[in-house]
Amino acid sequence: MGSMMTDAEDRLMVDLFRGYNSLVQPVRNKTELPMIIKIAMQLVLLINVLLLIRSGPGYSVVLQDEKEQVMHTNVWLTLKWHDFQMQWEPNDYDGITQIRVAPDKIWLPDIVLFNK
Repeated sequence: MGSMMTDAEDRLMVDLFRGYNSLVQPVRNKTELPMIIKIAMQLVLLINVLLLIRSGPGYSVVLQDEKEQVMHTNVWLTLKWHDFQMQWEPNDYDGITQIRVAPDKIWLPDIVLFNK
């Protein structure tokens, strides 16, 4: 069951996103570049480490070839940065100090994870 927004929350969201562009990196000027983004990755679950397996009708062979190993995991990625446009005075909004916003509404850093 979802919760309904209060008038203060509704007003805060309208005020925060007035003129906000999620495609533009939230920096005031070039002196704030490069933007500092903190990234943390937490291993939640090691699902499986697979070796190369060959199989056919009625048989399977596990080959111990380290080069072809595959590891399946679940991780929790945490990204932190400062978006100067997402600041407000809590007293102006019935003491609200934090909000939840859908990821498609705010600027998100481009990240790429890869193996080497």
